[in-house]
Amino acid sequence: MKPSLLGQGVFHFVDGSVPCPPSHIFDSSTGSYSIISPSFLRWKQQDQLILSALLSSLSVDVLHLVVDCSTLHCVWRTLEKALASPSNSRIMQLHGSFQDLRQGDSSVSLYMQQAKSLFDELAAAGHPMSLENFNLYVFRGLRGEFKDLVTSLITKAEPLSYADLHNHLLTHEFLHKNSFHSMAAAPSLLSSSSLLQQPPLLPTPQFSAQHAMSHLSPNFNRNRGRSKGNWHPHNNRSTPQNRGQSAAD
Repeated sequence: MKPSLLGQGVFHFVDGSVPCPPSHIFDSSTGSYSIISPSFLRWKQQDQLILSALLSSLSVDVLHLVVDCSTLHCVWRTLEKALASPSNSRIMQLHGSFQDLRQGDSSVSLYMQQAKSLFDELAAAGHPMSLENFNLYVFRGLRGEFKDLVTSLITKAEPLSYADLHNHLLTHEFLHKNSFHSMAAAPSLLSSSSLLQQPPLLPTPQFSAQHAMSHLSPNFNRNRGRSKGNWHPHNNRSTPQNRGQSAAD
């Protein structure tokens, strides 16, 4: 934001080097300050245009700090005091946030943005963190799937820059997602094919009680078609009718 304001030649609205002119000028005919100053109107219009652009670039986390500010200079000074304060409490808070930083369910890009934001705030507060410590904090908060990558990166002689570390993590995330989806697809195909070969768990019109009995008794299907309608539970015993037929034979 600052380079843009300097390039447009309007940074004097920020640092207060050109203060706001009086809102009214003296009217000699009435002997009072009743005329609105044209220079005040021009200054106010330019100040509010730049202020609008600055407010639109602020995040929700810091926007509440400048609610009561009406000029660009007031907003800039408030943010400078709040975010660039070199107080010990602010430094301890930032280091504590680094220690608690965890990737969780976040993507690599979002996780690295959070780490870079803390890194930049420490630098703005006058206590920049070394790249070596930054890498260690990032490695510490990664998920377990990055363990092998961290083991190889941590042995490098020189600490990785933010861009190089981000690229390594993005590549690993991409490869890990592909391998995970390919491994997850195979069991689903096997399970669906095996389910087609197994009988249903509950009786259905296609899976009747006779079908179930055929699995339990191998002789059930062989005896189904014999003497249809004449089968008796004790047909193997000798009856008078059977003895008479045997004698006749």
